[in-house]
This record gives sequence, C-alpha cells and structure tokens, in this order.
Amino acid sequence: MKPPYDAAKLDRLMDEAGVDLILTNTQHNARYLTGGYFYHFHERFDAMGLGRYMALCGIPKGAPEHAFLIGERREAGQFEDQNLWIPELIVAERLPAVAAEAAAKAIKTRGLENCTIAVEMDFLPASSMAALSMPLPGARFAEARGIMEELRAIKTPAELDIFRQITLDDAEIIGEVFTTSPPGSTTRELARAIEGGMTDRGIHFLWVFTCAGKDMLRAPSAKVWEPGEICHLDAGGAFEGYLTDVCRMGVRGQPSSLANELFQACLTTQNKVREEVRAKATCSDLYNSGIKHLADTGHGDYGEFIIHGVGLVSHELPRFREDGDSKLEEGMVVSIETDIRHSEVGYVKIEDTVAVTNEGCEGLGDLGRESWYIVD
Repeated sequence: MKPPYDAAKLDRLMDEAGVDLILTNTQHNARYLTGGYFYHFHERFDAMGLGRYMALCGIPKGAPEHAFLIGERREAGQFEDQNLWIPELIVAERLPAVAAEAAAKAIKTRGLENCTIAVEMDFLPASSMAALSMPLPGARFAEARGIMEELRAIKTPAELDIFRQITLDDAEIIGEVFTTSPPGSTTRELARAIEGGMTDRGIHFLWVFTCAGKDMLRAPSAKVWEPGEICHLDAGGAFEGYLTDVCRMGVRGQPSSLANELFQACLTTQNKVREEVRAKATCSDLYNSGIKHLADTGHGDYGEFIIHGVGLVSHELPRFREDGDSKLEEGMVVSIETDIRHSEVGYVKIEDTVAVTNEGCEGLGDLGRESWYIVD
C-alpha cells in the first residue's frame, strides 16, 4: 500500500540529513505519517497510570514496506479497521520506556541497529531515549524536527480542503457567538459558546482568547461585555489534527471614531500583506513589509504584526523573521495577524488564514474580517 505522504521527498530529506530511519513520537507526526490515524482513546490525553501513551512511528529510508507503529494492544481493532498502509502494529505497555524498548527491538529486527536514527528530541521523554539507545550502542541519533517540518510544509489538495472547511467554520462560529450573545454576557460565557459551536461542527475546541472593553486581559473571565465596548474573539480548534486560528471583532452598539480608525489600520495592514503573499515571495520581505505597513498607519508604536505558518502545528513552516532568504511555496498555509492595543479603545485584532498560490493567496474563512459585528 502506498504511503499517504510524499515518500520520495522524505527519502531525499533523510538522505540530506544523513538519516537512515526516522522515529517520531508526537501525535501530529504520527497522524501525518500514517495518513490521519491516531488511537482515538488518547486523542485528547496521554497520561495513564504510571506512564503515558506514546505512538512511535518508524520508517526506514527507501523501505516504507518495513515501517512499523508502536501502539497499545487495545487499538489493534482500530488499526485494522482503518486499513493503514503501515504493515506492522507492535503492541507495548503504556510506558514510554517500554514503548522505546519495543522500537529498539523492531529496529534490530530490520538490521538497522548501527544506523543513524532521527528522533524528536524536544518531545521524546528521557526514559524513552535511554531505553532506545541502550540496546543500540552502535546507533547514532539525530534531530527529526527539520525533516518532518519540511515534509509537512506544503499541503496536499486534501489538506487544503480541510483548512477551507474548518477555517470557514471557525469564522462562522465567531460571528454566531457575537450576534447571539445576550446583554450581560461575560467573556467566559462567550468562550463557552465558541466551544459549543466547535463541538457541534465536529471540531476539537482548543482555545479562545477573549478581550472586552479597555481591559487588555485576553482570557475568559467574569468580565461583562458592556454596551459601547469592543470585544475580540480569537479562536482555535482542530479537525483530524489540523488547526484553525481566526480572530474577529465585535462591538455592543456603535464603535467610536477612534475604534474605527484602529480597525481600519489593522485591516489595511492585513490587506497590503495579503496582496504580497504568493509563491516565491521571500518570508523576510513579507515580515518587514507587515511591520512597515502597520507603522504607516500611525499606530505601529502600540501595535504588533505577526505572520506564521500553520498546519498540524501552530507556527510551523514557513517561518518569518527580519532576515533570511526562505521563500513561500504553493500549498503552504499562513496565518496573518495584526493587533493594536489602545488604552482609550481596547484590544483590536484581525487574524486571517491564507493558502499560498502561484498567483497570490486564497483567503480561507474570510467571513467577518472586513467589518465589525455590531451587537445591540
């Protein structure tokens, strides 16, 4: 069965890194390499008894037919039902060290005990690293993060379809919560409504930053969204591991002239940067351009411009900073966000998600970005 990812690209990345086998242990990379699979029981928690569940996915370079997945015995039925391309599920106890010992045995069985193994060093528990390296004294260990980030960076048409749907859902939910919130609603109640809306649409709720009035607290609380106050809802969730991240603005009554000015400054910055996003655009140019566009509005001293990649991980590739020569590629997904914090108005913010194309970019979930949600 054919792997769901670009196998030739993975082989090339492993070859460039001098890696013979990649061994991942995070949920996001397990999902990516397996084609969306993860043991349903542990989708939202992994601690169990004295340890934790950890799915170790091992793929030898140039030999996907020898790939393996270390899992838990109760997931065998799900593994078979989903007809995974990975040929072998190896069951182990839900203890990181025991799972790693099983992985070491699988590596030996494949004759790779003296190879270079890429692991997720920032995520692999110390007990797992010890249990993996002790039986493999001839093995060398390298970092897998760069390989996996490059592999995930360009989204497939199927992945882009997921982003289109969940980002639109996110924007619609925010709009529904703004327009249906009764007088006297607290930001905690707004957050609960966001969570309920995501759950109703099959999205795993992850977070919502709420900020009402001139208070700069960006967390659900007992703060009431009062008449005359602005409010932003910056909400994120996940579907099959893929993330959505959208921020929209609401106001009870009519916004002040200054509030409108700040909103237009954010929107103008967003629009100008979006006009510059396209395949082959240099990431540093886009970052610096956003900073300049915000400064040109006259509100840069109390505002912030951020642009980052999004996928199975927030702030994954592509990355944007003041310098560097990395370029966008068609199929990358990018979050663009501009905020302005003003003591007389509050926290104004717009955040959009776009997909990079050769001609420019495709807005995903643009509903509600160009105006306030006016709430009586």
